[in-house]
Amino acid sequence: MQDSIGDFRILKVIGQGTLGSLYLGEHKFLKKRFALKMLPKEVSEDPVFMQAFEAEIGKIALLEHMNLVKVHTVSKDSDSYFLVTDFISDISGEGRNLSHYLGSLKSRLSEKEIISLLKQVAYGLDYIHKNDLSHGSLKLNNILVGRIEEGIPHLYLSDIGLNAILGQGMILSKMYQVVAKTLEIDQTITGLESESPYTEKRGDLKVLTKLHRSFLQSYAFLAPEQKLGGNESLYGPKSDVYAFGLLTYFLLMGYMPEGCFKMPTTELSGFTCDWDLLIKATLKQNPLERCDNLTDLLDKIVPKELGDIERNLKRVSPVREVETFREYVPESEPAPVYVAATASTEPAPKPIIQPSVLKKFEYDEDPGAIFETKLTVTQYKPKEKEITDQEPMLTEMIVIEGGEYFRGDNAGARDEKPRHKIQLSSYAIDVHPVSNEQFVRFLDVMGCEKDSNNNDMINLKESRIKRSNGKLSIESGYTKHPVVGVSWYGARAYAHWVGKRLPSEVEWEIAASQGLEDNLYPYGSEIERTQANFFSSDTTPVMSYPANPNGLFDMAGNVYEWCEDWYGYNYYELSIQEPLNPKGPAQGVYRVLRGGCWKSLKDDLRCSHRHRNNPGSLNRTYGFRCSADVG
Repeated sequence: MQDSIGDFRILKVIGQGTLGSLYLGEHKFLKKRFALKMLPKEVSEDPVFMQAFEAEIGKIALLEHMNLVKVHTVSKDSDSYFLVTDFISDISGEGRNLSHYLGSLKSRLSEKEIISLLKQVAYGLDYIHKNDLSHGSLKLNNILVGRIEEGIPHLYLSDIGLNAILGQGMILSKMYQVVAKTLEIDQTITGLESESPYTEKRGDLKVLTKLHRSFLQSYAFLAPEQKLGGNESLYGPKSDVYAFGLLTYFLLMGYMPEGCFKMPTTELSGFTCDWDLLIKATLKQNPLERCDNLTDLLDKIVPKELGDIERNLKRVSPVREVETFREYVPESEPAPVYVAATASTEPAPKPIIQPSVLKKFEYDEDPGAIFETKLTVTQYKPKEKEITDQEPMLTEMIVIEGGEYFRGDNAGARDEKPRHKIQLSSYAIDVHPVSNEQFVRFLDVMGCEKDSNNNDMINLKESRIKRSNGKLSIESGYTKHPVVGVSWYGARAYAHWVGKRLPSEVEWEIAASQGLEDNLYPYGSEIERTQANFFSSDTTPVMSYPANPNGLFDMAGNVYEWCEDWYGYNYYELSIQEPLNPKGPAQGVYRVLRGGCWKSLKDDLRCSHRHRNNPGSLNRTYGFRCSADVG
C-alpha cells in the first residue's frame, strides 16, 4: 500500500470496489480525515470521460444533504483522479455500510425500522433528483451507516453519479474484469483486453464467495434498462426508483425478487403499510411507468399511526393534496404553492404577491458646495450598476388556514404568559428561510448594503456573502445556507422587493406550533438534534432537517428569524383583550426574533420562546423568512 496520495497520508484501505480502491486518508496540513476514492487510471486518458467528468462533478460537489456523503473536491495524483469525501464512521470510528449493518443484526428488522431506513434513502434520492442528477448505482454497499441514535442508524448515500460519469458500459466492463482477474481467466474470451494467460487454476473459495457477492449485488441492483445497455438516456432517476424498490423488497423479505415474485403481504404478518403498492409503483419494467417521488410514495403507503411516529424524519417539501406523486418543477417555472389540507370544496386560497417595491439609498448633495467659488474636490458618489436581469428567486409557500388558535406558554418565561386564544385570518409563509443565493440577487439590484433610510441591511463581515471589486460572491458551499448577518431593516426591504412581507409574531408561532398545547417544539413535545440544527458550530443548508406538520422547514434552529412586530414584555396581557390578528405593540425599542439558531440551547427552540433585539442588529445568527396575505 502506498504511503500517500497527493496531500493526504494514507491510514488504511477501506475497501476495494469495481471502480478502484477506497482509502482512509488524513490531510497533511488540516489533520482531518477523509475518504479517498481512486478512479480507474485509464479513464483520465479517455477524452469522452474527461468531458463528462468536468460537466458532472461540479454539480455533484454542490450537493449538501444530511443523507448524502459530501464530495469536497477532486484531485489528481500521478495519472489518476480521486474524489475527496467525508469519512462516515459509527461510534467506534469504523466505516460500515448497510450490508455490514444488516449482517450484524440478530433478528429481522421491524416495520418501523424499515420505514426509518427507507425514508432516509428516499430523502437522499429525491434531493439528488431535484438537482437534475441521479445516483445510478444504489446498492447495500453504497449506503453507509453512521452513528446509531435510538436504535436507528443514520444513513448516507455514496458514489453519487459515478455511473452517469463513467457510463454503464465501463461500469459493467470493470465488474467483469475484476471477476476475471481474480479467477485468472483469459479476458480475451470475454471480449475484454488482458495480458494474463488463460489458466484453469481454482481460486480460493472465501475470496470467490466475497467477490461473487460484491459482483452479484452490483448486478442485482441494476434496473432492466441498465442491464440491457444501449440508450443511456433512459438511465437516470427512474433507474434509481427501481433500485429503491429492490432495496425495499430485500429489507422486507430478506431476499431479492426474481421472476414472478411474491408480493410482501403474502408472507408478512403484522405489517400495516401497503408495501404491495410501493413494490408495484417502483418495479415496473417500463421506466416511464415508475413513480416520480419516493418520499411521497412512502407517505402514501404509511398509515396515520405510523406516520405520526415517523413524522420527525421528514426532510422533503410538502405534497400537493391532488397529486399521487410529486412532480419536480424547474426553478425557471413559477414556484408552486402548497396548501394545508382542508375539507372545504372551495378553491384553495393563494398567496397575494404584491408588486415589487425597491427603494435605494441616495447620496445627498454636498451642502457646503454653495460656499465654494471653485470646486477642487468632487463629492464621492458610487457608480450605480444597471441591473436588468436580476429577478427574485421566490420561495415556495404554505397556506395556514385561518381560525382560532392558542399562543403562549404558561410554563414558559414571563413574557410568554398567559397562554391565550387568538383569531387569525388565513396567511401564507415561506417553507424555508431566505438563502444566500436569494438574498445576493437583492443586494446586486440595490448596489449597496444600505436601505433608502441609510440603515445597514446586512453586515457582510458577519455573512457568507462577500463583495470584491464591486462584485458579490457567496463563500463556497454556502449557496443554500440561510442568509445571516441581516438586520430587521434588510429583512423587510427584501420582503418588499419580492412582493411579500415579514410574518407577524403570532403568525410565526402558529406556523411553528399549530396552536397545539403539546407542541412545545415544531415537532411535538420534544426535539432531537436529528430534527433541527442547534448547539452546533455553523448553519446548515435550508431544508436539511425535517419539516414540521405544517410542512415548514427550519422553524427551530439554524437562524433566528425576524418578525414584523415590536417587542412588548407584557404584550400578551393586552393580546387577550384584542385577539383578532394581533400585530404587537404600536411602538417599541426592539423587534421580535423567533425560532432559536445554530448555537442555541434546546430551550430557545420552543415555539413560544420570544427573543428580541434592536432592529439594526446584525450577527451570524439572524436571518428571516417571508409571509403574505392570501386571497
